[in-house]
Amino acid sequence: QTQLEQKRNLLEELKDAVRRQEEFTANFAHELKTPMTSILGYADTLLTVRLQRQQQERALSYISSECRRLSRLSVKMLELTGLYETGEARFAPTENSVKSFLEDSRQLNLCRLKEKNICLELQCEPADLKKNFDKDLLLSLVNNFIDNAVKASADNSRLILEATAEKLMVQDFGKGIPAEDLDKVTEAFYMVDKSRSRANGSVGLGLVLCKKIADIHGFQMKIESEIGKGTCVFIEW
Repeated sequence: QTQLEQKRNLLEELKDAVRRQEEFTANFAHELKTPMTSILGYADTLLTVRLQRQQQERALSYISSECRRLSRLSVKMLELTGLYETGEARFAPTENSVKSFLEDSRQLNLCRLKEKNICLELQCEPADLKKNFDKDLLLSLVNNFIDNAVKASADNSRLILEATAEKLMVQDFGKGIPAEDLDKVTEAFYMVDKSRSRANGSVGLGLVLCKKIADIHGFQMKIESEIGKGTCVFIEW
C-alpha cells in the first residue's frame, strides 16, 4: 500500500511538472508577441527606409534593449511559473519613475496601436510619482492590459493609461465584458469571445499572468466593465 501511494504521489508530481512546463511555454510565447512585433517593425524600418544616423541609432538601441529585456524576462517567468530558481534574475523591485515607465509602455506598444490607429493617452498624477516594482514584470502586466484593450476597441478609438498614487490602470471604450464573465477572465485559457480570440492567436493566458505578477508584488488586480461602454483593468499598489 505504501509503495502504491508513493507511485501515485510520484505520478502526480510528474503531471504537475508537465503542467507547469506547458504553462511556462504558453505564457512565454504570449509574452513574446508584443516586443517581437515592435522589434520586427524597427528592423523592417531599418531595412526599407533611409533614416538619419540619429534615427538609426535610436532604432538599434530599442532593438538591443528589448532583446536584453526578453532575455531577463525568460528567466523571471521560469521562476514565476515555479519551474526552477536560477539565482540570476530573482524578483527584485526597485524604485522607478512612473511617468517614464508609462512612456516605455507606450513605446513598446506603438506598432500594435498603429495597426488600428488607436491613440493611447498617458496620465500621471503627480508627475514625479515614484513606485517600487520589478520593471520587466510590470511591463508585461501593462502590455497585457493594453493588448486586451486594443482587441476590444474599434479602429480610430482611444485608450487611457493612467497612474496615480493609489493605482495603475488601462481604460478602453470598447465592447465591454459581460457581468457573468468578469470573475472568470483570470482563469487559465478562459476567453470571453472564443472565436475572435482563436482568430487573433490568443490563448487566454494574459490576465492569469497579470494576476501572478500583481500578487508577487502585493498589488490587488481588479476589473470593472460595462457592456457597450468599455473596460477598466487596474492594480491597486
